[in-house]
Amino acid sequence: MAKKREVSTRYFKKITIIDSIFYMSFFATIVVSICLERAQLVYVLPVVIFSIFFKYISLTKKRANPLFLIALLAILVSDVLSMYCFEACFVWVSIFASAYLICCALSLKKYLHKGKLKSVLSFSVIVSAILISYVIYAIVDLLMDFLPGIQLFFVLLSSVSLVIYTITVAIIYIRDAYHNSTLLLASSIFTFFQITLIAINEFLFYDKTFTVLAVSCHIMALYLFMNFIAKTEVVKPEDIKEKFI
Repeated sequence: MAKKREVSTRYFKKITIIDSIFYMSFFATIVVSICLERAQLVYVLPVVIFSIFFKYISLTKKRANPLFLIALLAILVSDVLSMYCFEACFVWVSIFASAYLICCALSLKKYLHKGKLKSVLSFSVIVSAILISYVIYAIVDLLMDFLPGIQLFFVLLSSVSLVIYTITVAIIYIRDAYHNSTLLLASSIFTFFQITLIAINEFLFYDKTFTVLAVSCHIMALYLFMNFIAKTEVVKPEDIKEKFI
């Protein structure tokens, strides 16, 4: 009994003020997305992003990757603009969202290693790549009937950025050099679903359920990505060869 109490106390000591702010603001964001108008998210969602920002700094300290910090600021601007005036600010929303995806991909550069990818042509990988490509193509194809040329260009820009980010994550995951690469994969999947749901919700069919799901996916994607790059040490190529190949 005493041992269980000691473990419980140790667990609560690990929960910092930043963690508490994150959990409370995450919960508040979900409640607001369910009960209130989307515009009201501007009061709670930025708190979630800032809590992830400071959590990352507290975990990494001087080792913080500036590209990820820039990515968080870019997605913060994109989120605020999309909540205030998505249609009027669509170009800027797309630019900052694309900047976020590219910065995230670049922040993963140190986890990429030259060498032969294991199982890169496996059946599951090929099927997944085809499925993701088809979904992106299908959505862009549908949007072509609703958007003028300039907006369609920025949709394509966001799509290309998403593909670059997804490919980067896929390469790291397929290499199987990091034991927690599933965090990165999950973050990528959440990001893909979030962007897909937003495109459907804003241009094709609006539903509050989509808003709730998109917001949930968005926060989970940010948090899992932050956890991966904050806690995962880069493995040297020679260690990968000995241990994993």
